[in-house]
Amino acid sequence: MRFSGLVENEILKFTRQRRFRVVVLILVALIGLIVFAQSRSRERFAKKDWHVETQERMARIQNWLRDGRMPASSQRWARFELDRLRYHLDRDIDPEAVSGPLFARGFANAASYLLLPLLAIVFASDVVSAEFAQGTIKLLLTRPVGRARVLASKAAALALAITLTVVFGGLVAYVFGGIAYGYGGWGAPVLAGFRVAGERLDPAAVRVIPLWQDAILAYGLAWFASLCVGAIALLTSVLLRSTAAAMGTMLAALIAGTILPRLASSWESQRFLFVTALPLPDYYSGSPPPIPGLTLGLGAAVLAAWALAALVAAFAVFVRRDVLA
Repeated sequence: MRFSGLVENEILKFTRQRRFRVVVLILVALIGLIVFAQSRSRERFAKKDWHVETQERMARIQNWLRDGRMPASSQRWARFELDRLRYHLDRDIDPEAVSGPLFARGFANAASYLLLPLLAIVFASDVVSAEFAQGTIKLLLTRPVGRARVLASKAAALALAITLTVVFGGLVAYVFGGIAYGYGGWGAPVLAGFRVAGERLDPAAVRVIPLWQDAILAYGLAWFASLCVGAIALLTSVLLRSTAAAMGTMLAALIAGTILPRLASSWESQRFLFVTALPLPDYYSGSPPPIPGLTLGLGAAVLAAWALAALVAAFAVFVRRDVLA
């Protein structure tokens, strides 16, 4: 049987599952709710000059820093945000200007940490475990096709499902954002290249690029992070014959990744955990990392190493596993 036929068969399994429609509904409902809440919030401050609002934000951040009660990780963010706002103010560029394209671009940052990886887990957690749960694994492996090709077809279909999810999320964010803020502005200049040197903003690498290019870079990083999570979730699906156990394991890992940097920011070794490296679009945008020393390059390398190791382990286990046990 041709490999393309195996992949097509796996894609049909994805599309026929109820969870595929659930993922679509989650993206539509969640993005619609965010747009509605954000547009209502901005209506309250629509008459306020952005120069004044930016200066007030800077004053509040300075007061927080003088207070001295902020944790170290929050202080790094505050100093960066203060310098970022000052940079925009000096160049007369509204740091919070919103349009449909800008909202879609911001969705890449907001969703890369939890939402998109979570949806990748929804697809990946039962790729193999469901075959055991439904008893179809024996029938599947009776085909005259090597086990490695069977798992490779599942991995390819999973990658396609994750890719379509990221693309669909971006399109929905643009459509809903355009309804609220207008569809024009993809060519708008965007300041990119912000980075932190120590605890301060380093403007040396800041450059102006069109918004469409900035959005492609951000979504590319979010897609890469989601693919890596999908690869790790595929391993749990191979190791654990229960879909609930595979999904629970990955959910626990994601939740731990949101808690650890806040409770143990001094533990620098956690920068080598895949969950800490997930918000790659944030690191690209210049947001201070939760752990000192965590850069965009290191985060991408960590995710790639985890994903590659997970795929190697998944193939090694799947090829040798006794399905009758």
